Amino acid sequence: MPRKRVYTDEQRLERHREASRRYREANLEKVTAYNKQWKMDNWEYYREYNREYLRRWRQTKKTGRATK
Repeated sequence: MPRKRVYTDEQRLERHREASRRYREANLEKVTAYNKQWKMDNWEYYREYNREYLRRWRQTKKTGRATK
């Protein structure tokens, strides 16, 4: 029985990206519907994520101005 191939982390990530891209291309409607439903189900997460993102953005904007 042949041994199982061992992939490096980089190869594994690349294979995963390629498989994900092919799946999304083949099942675009299904993926889009799933993503919309996930966003509706997890709107609290998005609210918190956006709040944190904006806070960081404002902070870097302020520090960026101060250094210029």
